[in-house]
Order: sequence, then C-alpha cells, then structure tokens
Amino acid sequence: MTTISQPVGIRNGVAMLPNQAADLRTITELLDRIPTANGGTAATPRLWSADRNALIVQVAAAIIVFQTANRRPKIDGAVDPGGGTLRRMDELAGPQSLSATVSHGDTNSSRWVVADAGSLDGTAPLVARSIAPTITRKLIRVTGTSIHWFGVVLPLTDTGSVIGGSPHLFFTPSPWQGNYYDPGYETFATWRDLWDKYTSAIGSQLVASGAPQILVIPFYKNSQAGALGEFLGNWKATVSAVVSAAINSVDPLFLRDTYEFDEIYSSSFSNGIATLQNFHARATDAADMTRLSFDLDGQASGSNWRANRSVVYANTRPPAGGNPSGSRWHVGGRMGALRPSYPGASDHNICPFLLLHGLTRFGR
Repeated sequence: MTTISQPVGIRNGVAMLPNQAADLRTITELLDRIPTANGGTAATPRLWSADRNALIVQVAAAIIVFQTANRRPKIDGAVDPGGGTLRRMDELAGPQSLSATVSHGDTNSSRWVVADAGSLDGTAPLVARSIAPTITRKLIRVTGTSIHWFGVVLPLTDTGSVIGGSPHLFFTPSPWQGNYYDPGYETFATWRDLWDKYTSAIGSQLVASGAPQILVIPFYKNSQAGALGEFLGNWKATVSAVVSAAINSVDPLFLRDTYEFDEIYSSSFSNGIATLQNFHARATDAADMTRLSFDLDGQASGSNWRANRSVVYANTRPPAGGNPSGSRWHVGGRMGALRPSYPGASDHNICPFLLLHGLTRFGR
C-alpha cells in the first residue's frame, strides 16, 4: 500500500492541505502510472509544474478528474493518508518503471586515519595510517524499487576514466543512531550528512586500496532494515541502473549500454550486519554472487551470523594460538593509535576504519 504522511490537494476547492513535497511526488507518480481511462495520466504524462503553488492547483484538479472517473463517494480534490481515493489509486497504478538519476555529485578529498593493512596480524597495537585520496561520488535517486537513495563512489584513473570492477555493497547501521528518521527520507534533505559520511569514510578506503570495485551504498529507511521489500527481487537491475547513472555522469563513453556484473563484494558495520544478512539470505542470487563479505564488528550488535565467504573484524581480545584465527581478525585493546583522531569515539565506532585491510588483502 502506497502511503503519504499528510493530506494532498485543495479540499472542496477551498481548504489548502499540507501538501508535503514528498507526498505531492507520490501522488503525481501514482497518477502518471494510472491509465487515462481510469482517471490517470499514464497515456500522456502531465508536465507537472516546478512551482509549488501551481503544482498544488494541478494536483487538486487531477485528483478531481480521478475521483470523478472512479465515481468516488466524495469528489473533493483531496487525497488522505489511508483514504479510499489513495487506495483506489494504488489499485489502478501500473508497475513503476525502474530508473536512476544523479541527484548530486562531487569530487571530495577528506583525511581519514585508518588501520594500516600490515598491522592487523598479531597482537601488537594497530599502526595508524592517514589517507586522503580524491574520490568521485554520487547521490542517486531511484524509482521503481523500495530503496530510493543510493551512494556511489567511482574509482578513477589518473586521467579521469572510470576503473571498472564489481560492485561493493555496504550496509550502514540503523540510520536513527545518527538522528536520521524516516519522515525526512523522501526528500533526503536531512539525510545528506549520512551520505557524506559513509561515501567518504568507506569510499576513501576503497580508492586508497586500489581494489577494482565500485562502492554502492543503499540508504534504506529505519523501517526497512529488516525488510528490504522489492529491492530483494530487483536488486541486480537496481544496482545496474544506479552504477550506470553514476558512470554516465562522469564518463559517458565508458559503457556501451548498461553496467553489468556477475559477482559482488559486500560489507557492513555494527548492526548493519542484520540488514546484510536479510539481503544475503533473501535477495535473488545474492549469496551465490557474493565473492567475499567483510564484517566490521557485527558481533557488537549481538549477531553471530557470517556469510559463507567472509572476513570478520571483531573488537575482542586476540585468542591464544594466534591472530588471525582463520578468517577472523581480533582488534580488541589494539586501537590506541587510532583513538586520538576520533575523540570520544568508542573502539567499536572506529571499526569501519579496518576495511582498508580487507580491501587491500582480498579485494583484487
């Protein structure tokens, strides 16, 4: 069921309703997927105005057309959350086509202090390494799937050409932990810092490692962390569309058609491992296509799950008998050299900066 947060339209031509930007977008997208015979605009999609006031007048008029064509009990030019008009729109709307567009992009260089890849083995304190590679990153808006926003970091050659490679899907912890809440998700205006943080912190390590991978970060709502919806079925087409949009905005001659891949890498930090597990277990072909998965202290969230092919970083004391233990590296009590760069952060919260090791050692 499609949802809106507040009423949309002009009730009875008099009462101006809240008309939140995300709700207006939802209604116009529904109308553009409904056949004209059913009161929609699918046959001749409307050119919706960029001016807010004009758009509201357009939408109210279109709602009246829809309500009239469908003989609604009330023809009032308004759509209410959970109301009959919205339910009928939802019933009549055809499938939403998958599309990805670049909403924002930049070239960024930020300094991060990470664990030097050569210092993970054994029990000695980790060695700090400062990195500040130039990264090219994009914020991608997607329609036609349950996750609407993605971050992409594209490794480039010295001459600015895209370095091809497999996608690396990174699953963030619950957004609410950083004060990112679902009501601000659709416009993403209040979520931009989350995109900035993880594309930079994770993307910088990927670029510094030299691994031929393209970072893809699905930014999902808090309510989706345990149920990723239709993304589980169309994730391959979604990732292809997302990366294609990012590449075409940088190097339009790189792709003949669309970005294609036959394997993936994945990683998660903290309780992001629960969402990664959901993806790995339920997304079509995800487990079979995973070449390697990196767990950045997922055990701190209480999870014992690991992908079949995984490298694990645990903020626990190294066991007797050597470190690593199989494919598990223990870093508990070894973070002293990194801690001064992140005042107030716990050792657990520094664990994302261990990924350089995995990308350097296993990502090629």
